[in-house]
Amino acid sequence: MPDEIRTIDLILSAIGLVLSMLGMVHAVVGRDIEIKTRNFFGLFFSVLLVYVLLIFTRELTYSNSGYGWVFLSRILFFGQAFFVSILPVLITAFLLYLCGEGGWKRNPLFMLSAGLWTVYFILLVVNLFSGFIYRVDDANNYERGPLFPILILPTLAIMTINMIILILRHKSLSTKQIYAFAIYSVVPMLAMAIQAFFFGIHLIAMSTVISALFMHIYIISDQSERLHREEAENAKLKLDILLAQIRPHFLFNTLTGIKHLCGKDPVRAEEAIDQLTKYLRHNMDSLTADIPIPFERELEHVKQYINIQKIRFGDELTVDYDIEYSDFSMPTLTLQPLVENAVTYGIRRSESGTGKVTILTYKSGKMIRIIVEDDGCGFDVNSLYDDTDRSHVGISNVRERIRSISNGTLEIESAPGHGTRVIITIPDIE
Repeated sequence: MPDEIRTIDLILSAIGLVLSMLGMVHAVVGRDIEIKTRNFFGLFFSVLLVYVLLIFTRELTYSNSGYGWVFLSRILFFGQAFFVSILPVLITAFLLYLCGEGGWKRNPLFMLSAGLWTVYFILLVVNLFSGFIYRVDDANNYERGPLFPILILPTLAIMTINMIILILRHKSLSTKQIYAFAIYSVVPMLAMAIQAFFFGIHLIAMSTVISALFMHIYIISDQSERLHREEAENAKLKLDILLAQIRPHFLFNTLTGIKHLCGKDPVRAEEAIDQLTKYLRHNMDSLTADIPIPFERELEHVKQYINIQKIRFGDELTVDYDIEYSDFSMPTLTLQPLVENAVTYGIRRSESGTGKVTILTYKSGKMIRIIVEDDGCGFDVNSLYDDTDRSHVGISNVRERIRSISNGTLEIESAPGHGTRVIITIPDIE
């Protein structure tokens, strides 16, 4: 091979080494990156870095002769072929994950990719003893064997699978994610096809590095935009919940109740004012709370609300607390709206206007459940999807906050005349 091409390859591999290192560092320390995305790119650029480093080392040592240098070259070429083959399989896994495949390891397309990679690896090992695919001769020269194109077929097939996933599941991805995977899938595939027939400049290595950087930039940019969008939506949700809670009639009724207490029971009136002050302060402080708060703080807010309502309803309202587990956090302004719904639309709308609310928590495996039950009038759960029904306003906001902040779920069980049961399930983060 001409020395000019060797020099070009040395420069290109050095550039690729620096770019791969920058990508790995950014993946590890970058902000606004989801944990699984950070782990993927950290692993991806680590593999890519080793691959380019092996190429760079080979370019530095290709002119040396002797058994030791030949043995080193054989290790370097095997390592290059091994590490570069891992990259498209990682793409298959990550692409399925972004498409919403939680069990991507059991997905048939991933299993097919893993099977094709196994075939590739077997061919690579067999070549160590046969040299039919490639070999390094005793003069430390690299030569392709007659079966070299066969080695490329499994990798091309995996990359084709990735393109198929991208086409079939494109509706599950954002526009930037589609561009990211399309660039990474097409460009290295073309480089691989070209280099299969024209050996020389390291087209595969450079196209892989550049495409990986584009993929990284597009996906991180997409996640950053989505994060900021969710933060804005969460702020709006918190404001909506706050406005829903501090309704004029709630304040009027509470203040009217305190007014009557001032003449009959000044001490209790003073306690009621203190409870209302704490209740309102918690609501206002929640506007700036972007992270989950300890459950006991949220429960204390609920108790403040109950104490305020008891000014009006007295013994007509009963609340039981069955708290088995409390060492966890949850989004602020999520439990109290559910208790308020239980009181306002469950118990107070029942025939007797009286009833009981039960709040219970427990831990089951790695999940925590918070349940709010009432023995009120119940309702048709389908009415939650009726935009004209305002009686359960706030439920969708609470559900969205639980999902976006704690990666949890909210389920409702109810039927007319049979009370209501709301179940919050969130993962336990130890």
